[in-house]
Amino acid sequence: MTHFKNKNKKLEKLRGIFFQVGLIIAGGLTLVAFEWTSPIYISDLPTPDEIIEEPWELPPLFPEKEEVEKPKVKKEAEPKVNPEKFEIVDKTPIEETKKKEEKQPEFNPDDWKETKVEKPKPPKTFIVVEKMPQFKGSLNKYLSENLTYPTKAKQIGAEGKVFVQFVVNKKGEIKDVKILRGVNKWLDEEAIRVVKAMPNWKPGKQRGKAVNVLYNLPINFQLN
Repeated sequence: MTHFKNKNKKLEKLRGIFFQVGLIIAGGLTLVAFEWTSPIYISDLPTPDEIIEEPWELPPLFPEKEEVEKPKVKKEAEPKVNPEKFEIVDKTPIEETKKKEEKQPEFNPDDWKETKVEKPKPPKTFIVVEKMPQFKGSLNKYLSENLTYPTKAKQIGAEGKVFVQFVVNKKGEIKDVKILRGVNKWLDEEAIRVVKAMPNWKPGKQRGKAVNVLYNLPINFQLN
């Protein structure tokens, strides 16, 4: 009994070693089983039916331009030249042009004269200026005191506004009096008379200088 007990004790000591050896053998067998492959021969493989496809061409990426037939132009026959009808001239046009160029006078800077550019002259009579002409005193008062209503215009009941145009010159004098738009003969004549009888105005000025100015004045004729 003691002999068997001693053997059991020895085996229990080697149990861990046996267990590790068994694991190693089992792992090796599993690796061999996974990596095991049977040889394949080409002669054993089934031969598929042979299919021969016809070659095919890709369409061109850039199609060629169709050539357009150009219309045929008939060449006109060149006129025949009769050499007997031409006269031979000794002097060629090229030689004549050369002589003309040679005859041109040379430029002399001393003979050149500077052309003076005249500055544009200001107008004799202005329409609008920096400082317009002014009547000395009250213009309405002057017209009311000096304007007389024509008798014939009163008889026919004529009334309205007469537009008179005149020029106030550099000295302030009234010149070139005329009617722009009138009412009738008698009222127009009275308007011209009153304007011509005016005293001198303060002349208009442009850039500090007295100038002639065109002036328009409406004169109202109204019956009470």
